[in-house]
Amino acid sequence: MPAGVLAVIIDRYARRMNADLHRLLPADADERQALVDEAHARPPVPVGIPSVLTCIVALQDSAGAAERAHLARLEEAGVVAEEPGFLRASLGAATLQWERHTEFSRYSIVQPVRQSALLGADRPSLGAAVPLPPDWVRAIPGRTVVALQLCLLASEGQNDATAVALARAFLGSQRIAASRLAGGSARLFADFRVRPDGFMRALVLCEAMDEDAAGRLAAQIAELEIYRVMALRAFQPARTLSAALARNESGLAAISRAIQDGANEDMALLDDLMRVATEVETLIAQHTVRFAASNAYHGIVRQRMAELEETPIEGCVPAFVFLRRRLVPAMATVEAAALRLAGLSERTSRSSALLRTRVDIRNEAQSQDLLRSLTRGQRLQVRLQTTVEGLSVAAISYYVVGLIGFGAKSLSVGGVLPVSPEIAMGASIPVVLLAVWWVVKRARRLLHEEAGVD
Repeated sequence: MPAGVLAVIIDRYARRMNADLHRLLPADADERQALVDEAHARPPVPVGIPSVLTCIVALQDSAGAAERAHLARLEEAGVVAEEPGFLRASLGAATLQWERHTEFSRYSIVQPVRQSALLGADRPSLGAAVPLPPDWVRAIPGRTVVALQLCLLASEGQNDATAVALARAFLGSQRIAASRLAGGSARLFADFRVRPDGFMRALVLCEAMDEDAAGRLAAQIAELEIYRVMALRAFQPARTLSAALARNESGLAAISRAIQDGANEDMALLDDLMRVATEVETLIAQHTVRFAASNAYHGIVRQRMAELEETPIEGCVPAFVFLRRRLVPAMATVEAAALRLAGLSERTSRSSALLRTRVDIRNEAQSQDLLRSLTRGQRLQVRLQTTVEGLSVAAISYYVVGLIGFGAKSLSVGGVLPVSPEIAMGASIPVVLLAVWWVVKRARRLLHEEAGVD
């Protein structure tokens, strides 16, 4: 092992032991170091002036393994810093930085340039500002959503009118937007148009600014454009969603009127409501994530605009005013579509509750009718049972009295009975009736007690 490496290891071990001996705090939470390191994660690429920052953003549909493999094909790249979702490598005088985000990956290349070859030139070529093999660039995984070349040159004391003329020549357009940024320490010029090579171009004239400050400024401008485009990705889905929202709102209104009228069959209304609810939930599943992401991106755009502290340049439309002219209405459309979708879902739930209440009320009315029918049947059954019991008492008494008559005749023939059999039978009738009635009543009470009936 080299002596220098061994000395570094020993020094680190000694520092750690010394820190452990003098530590006055409880043990760290598992996530403490990661939370602290987050503030230092993915630092901006230092940008020397003059330089060109080339930013390529590609939408991703898969994990970062394909991008890692693609980066590994750059044999001449020397890795400077690397962590999950982040890599910085040197390409000679240039620097390449790769960042993996949730939906996209960002490739930033900083290439020093000669100011004299660009400032004052008429639509100069910036092809040399991408020191990467063309085939490698074309094979970057994903689909391009942003491609920006930000040229940062030193301001040479030009007044605003001269700077605007130089910027128009550089951009090859008379209609440009311009603003002072960062408290007046830089001037931004852009036409926000995609050129035949696929890149958007912007010029930044900087006052005295070190590499770190220029890197932060370039990163803020690039992020502003990236998140503006990402926020606008929800605009077209929001516009196309309006037809489906209008159709389902009309259908839900018709269902609500039918529920109020009470003339339609519940099952037919339930089928219609289920169809609306299913489509609404499908629309929510398709668009809610996109709308939420768009809202988050728009928040970042507003934050970057505030951080850059724009002030206008006379004779030109301010850059951020130009961007907000269409961005704000587009985001309002997205927000309105999201609110309509959420409101439609709530109204569908309320209509479902109303229909359920109507069905419950009808079921309760039917149950009450059924109970009334059962009550009437029970009353009839009680009456019938009472009648049958009366007939049973008479029939049983008739047979019992007949048996008594047969016994009385036998006793009369033997001379034992002092009265005639007819008198004996007649005298026994009240006794027999009372006895039979009491026995029947007693039997009914016992049966009711066993069945638990009052």
